[in-house]
Order: sequence, then structure tokens, then C-alpha cells
Amino acid sequence: MQIIDIIQHLEEQGIWVNRAYQTRDHILFGDSHQEIERIGVCWVATKQVIQEAIKKDIHFIITHENPFYQCSTRMMSAAIDAANDKKALLEQNHICVYRCHDVWDCLPEYGVHDQWAKRLGFTFEERKVSSYYQSAMIPEMSVKELANHVMNVLKEDGQQGVYVFGNTDKIVKRITIGTGAATNIYEMLPHHPEAVIVSDDGIKNYDAVQYAIDVDIPMIVVHHSCCEIPGMKAMENYLHHVFPMLDVSYLKEGYDVTHYVCE
Repeated sequence: MQIIDIIQHLEEQGIWVNRAYQTRDHILFGDSHQEIERIGVCWVATKQVIQEAIKKDIHFIITHENPFYQCSTRMMSAAIDAANDKKALLEQNHICVYRCHDVWDCLPEYGVHDQWAKRLGFTFEERKVSSYYQSAMIPEMSVKELANHVMNVLKEDGQQGVYVFGNTDKIVKRITIGTGAATNIYEMLPHHPEAVIVSDDGIKNYDAVQYAIDVDIPMIVVHHSCCEIPGMKAMENYLHHVFPMLDVSYLKEGYDVTHYVCE
């Protein structure tokens, strides 16, 4: 099967994405007309992912985030050098890289958001398919108890702890979550959250955190990769189902997060 056939299938699922205007979902490297037998999926195509793809004779990687560090052409020289190093590996091994972001963030059931909500284990309210936000009424608990619950569900995806801003003793029963870095607290406010779960790439300390502290909305912060990896693991199952003739593997990125605390 040609790579382009798989890309076309994925893009046909994202009926909410305006491709004539703007999308993050593009071929980032390589020849999309290659015939392939194997696919590697990942949160971001780190060098570790590329090396694993080479070992497994995989010539098509679907990455959720940009593996070349930044979208801007005004890049740090060191980032350009590292990106070129990755591109050389890809070229030498005839590997095509496609970014599937806007579709996979919001795809019902298998996508990043619904898999993150499923991992948390609460019953969330119905989400408009193009929305990055969702809320749930949860059993009444303290923010500290909620943080411990979040920490425990993140373990299998590489994160050993979380950090919290605000009153950890506050009792809450309504939360709002975002999708990956789409955790803008101001966009969460219409959901009337008593606490929010956000990602480290989705907040700024001088802005969002300060506001959350001032209005008493405790904020549990998780790593961007760890709340999206469940969705990429689900992509492996999805592609197995749609393209049973292909071998699909989730490739581990190396984004394990270890927290240390003072003793």
C-alpha cells in the first residue's frame, strides 16, 4: 500500500479541519508514494523513534507533534543542526514522516482527547467534535486526592508525578480538561470548573497560573506528552483495524518524566 492512501484516509476523517485555510497535518519529510508494509506511530518522532523505526524496517512514521523542534524559520542554530541530523537519518533510510495532529486531537473515541478522558476514568459530558475541552462531575474529593488519582493514571504513559497550583485541600466535584497543550484556562471558564487539569505546554506561570490562584481554581499540571500518548497508542489499534494488511507499531519516544521532591 502507498503511504498517500493512508494519509488520505486519515484526512477524510477530520471533517472539522479547514484544509484550505490552515492545518498542522502535513507530510514533513520523504516520499508519500512509497509502497510500505509497516507503520510506526508516536507522539513525536524523536531520534530514539527514528532509530527504532530503522531497526524494525519501518518506512512511514506518523507523528503527532513536530519532530523538527519549531514551526518558525527563525530557529536556533543548534536546533537547525539537530533537525538536519534527523533528516539525514530519515533520508538514508527512505523514511517518510507525516504529522497527524488536528485530526487526531479531536477524532471521536480513538483520538487524543477522548483517550485522555477515558484514561482519567470519569464520565465526561458530550463534547462537540471540534472542541478541545470537556467537563465532568466527579465524586466529591479534595484537589490533593484528585492529583493523586491523575498521577496514578499517568504512570503507564511515562509520568511519575504531577504538580499543583492552588489550594490542595479544596473540595471539588466538577473538573475541566483540555487536549494536550490546548489547556487555556480562559477558554475553560465557560465550563464552570472547580478545578482544571492542564498541560505544562498549555499554560504560562505569569498569566494562567496567576489568574487561577487569584480566582481559586486549583490547577493540576501534567506533561504535554503524557496526556496525549494514550491517543497515539490508540492510533495503533485504529490503523490495525482499518488496514489489517499492514504491521503497525507504537514507537516509544523517551519522554519519561521523573519527579524529585525535597526530603
